[in-house]
Amino acid sequence: MSTLFGGLVGVGSTLLAESVRSRRDRGHQLHQLRRQLYARYLEALTSTDSELQLLAVRQRAPVDGADLRAAWRGHSLLALNYEIALVAPPPVAAAAETAYRALREIRNLIGTAAVTISGPGPGPEGDDPGPGASAWRDAHLPYADALAALRSAMRADVGSGQGS
Repeated sequence: MSTLFGGLVGVGSTLLAESVRSRRDRGHQLHQLRRQLYARYLEALTSTDSELQLLAVRQRAPVDGADLRAAWRGHSLLALNYEIALVAPPPVAAAAETAYRALREIRNLIGTAAVTISGPGPGPEGDDPGPGASAWRDAHLPYADALAALRSAMRADVGSGQGS
């Protein structure tokens, strides 16, 4: 009877140790998955933004719809956004959606209006380079803010899992 009891205790403790180890490994894998996914999503957002700006500079008028679609689809933004919604905690998923929507507003703007890509404020002489620059700032500043909030949410999430 004592041998049987000892065997059960031994098997039970082995199963418990394996369960703890497995849970820790799954947590580590999820943490790594999120880090990689976040990096890919930030890269896709940034690359798409750059391509949209390049189109706006080159075409200087409402950008051709086919060119916009090609730039928009070239980095799998929507698929990555869906992935984040599945694996990220709600604050990161919400921030990712906000950044996605803000970038989509930029895409819609340059597809319907002539914009002038400009910095955050008036030129060095205090002159505003025109309504195209104002429209650009009005669309791009919310995206820049959303991107900063997204990076902060992602940093908070992956930073909290480093001790796992």
